[in-house]
Order: sequence, then structure tokens, then C-alpha cells
Amino acid sequence: MADLISVPASALTEGRAVLARIDARATHHRYRIASGARIVWRVFGSGKPLVLMHGGHGSWTHWVRNVEALCALREVWVPDLPGYGDSDALPPGADFETFLAATLESLDGLIGASTEIDLAGFSFGGVVASTLACRRPVGKLALVGSAGHGGKRRQQRELLNWKKVHAEDERRAMFDANLKSFMLHDPANADSLALTVYEDACLKTRFRSKDVSLASSLAPLLKTADVDPLLLWGTHDVTAAEPQAFSDQLHAQGVRHRFALVANAGHWAQFEAADDVNRRVIAYLSEADS
Repeated sequence: MADLISVPASALTEGRAVLARIDARATHHRYRIASGARIVWRVFGSGKPLVLMHGGHGSWTHWVRNVEALCALREVWVPDLPGYGDSDALPPGADFETFLAATLESLDGLIGASTEIDLAGFSFGGVVASTLACRRPVGKLALVGSAGHGGKRRQQRELLNWKKVHAEDERRAMFDANLKSFMLHDPANADSLALTVYEDACLKTRFRSKDVSLASSLAPLLKTADVDPLLLWGTHDVTAAEPQAFSDQLHAQGVRHRFALVANAGHWAQFEAADDVNRRVIAYLSEADS
């Protein structure tokens, strides 16, 4: 614990102000599925629907540095997935199929089961988005730091177990350390907004995504989905040691796709290199309109 840096609660003030400003731009939907659980969605802008799926230990705020740019092009729909953020938890022991069914029920209920959408997914959300692309009409699929590749991970410092700590200052120091070692490449990018998003999302996570993220499901899903995806990974993403090898594997299997590395970015590339990721995703989405 000696290497941890104390982070006062006041350090989150600026981040909370940014979140509040962006959240105020959204239309909020609290969709009640058949089980009675409510799934919370935020909607920005207008146009063809673009749905953004956040990662594990996440919420809609994983896309906080992207929604304003993307909603200039699309009607952007961002959920707090079941068991995350402001959405209700699923029943204890709920599996990934139950999670997907709840997500799809709320998505189709709000947008329409036959309405074609564009999808983007980050980390665990990449597996979610890719699975949905196999089950409903999807035009474009953009994945950032997607899980499910089944490949090697880079060596990293072991994540600190904040769940066993009750003192807020000590726990926040752990969040700060984990953010810098797992999510971001440059520690200087672990600013007030990044820490606010990370801490709030971790504290509200009630669904276990790890087993899904570590499986090798992504390639079969992309082979099944009728879409040519855009795959982006940060050059320093600790969750994927060999993203180029995964792209080569897809090509060998006949899966058409675009692949690119995002320079100077870690796992959370759409936050750390927001301008670059926004530009790449917008260019990819715009091809559908040409």
C-alpha cells in the first residue's frame, strides 16, 4: 500500500461537473422489461440509431468523450447494461444469455426489432455488440479494445482488490492505481473525469463479465455476423498483446474487416485518444451514407 497515491474526494469535483453537463443533453429512458427490471438508456442527437455498448465495470460513461462527437452524425443510444450503472441488477446467478436477453428486449422495445442500427462496443461490450449483430439487423459494427479475442495479455501489475476496503480514501487510491495500470497508457491521462467514471462505474457493477471477456468467442461471432467490422486497439492495450495476430486470424478465416491500432493509447482508447477514435469511427460510419 505504500506506493498508492492519496486522492481526495474533491479531486472528483471537476469530473462530476463534466458528467452532469453531458448527461443533461440526453433524453433518458427507463425501460421496464418483462421480468420487471428497468434498463436505463440515454439518447443524444438524431438520425440513424448508433448504439454504444460499454465495458465490464462500466456504464454509459465509458463513452463520455465520444457521445458529443458521434451525435453530430447519428442518434446515439447508450445503455447502462443490466447490472451496471443506473440499471437494475439481474437475478442472482444470471448468466450471459439472460443478460443478453434483457439487453435485447430493452433495445428492441425502444428502437424496434426490425430497425437497422449501427453498433459500437468497448471491451466486454465488444462481445455484447458482436452477439447482438448476429441476432438483429445491424449495418456497421465498430469495436474498441474488444474482449473475447482469446489471445495473450500483456504483463501488467496485478489489479488491487478494492472490494475488501471500506475507507473511501484508501479505496479511491486503489481505483487510481488500477486506472493507471489497466485502463490507460499515460498516467497523466488519469484526470478527474477518468477517475470519476472509473470509481462510479466500479462501485455500481453487479454483473460478472470476466468469464465472457476471457473466452474466445469474438472470432466465431464476427464470422457469423453479416457485417464488415472496424476493429481498433490501443497500441499499449494490456488486454491484447497481439491484436495484429487476431486480425490475421480473421483474414485467414475469410472474415472481412478493418483493423487499426490507436497510437499512444491503452485499453480505454476511446477516452485516452478520443479525437483519433472519434475520427476513425465517424469515417467508418459515414461510408454507409455515401
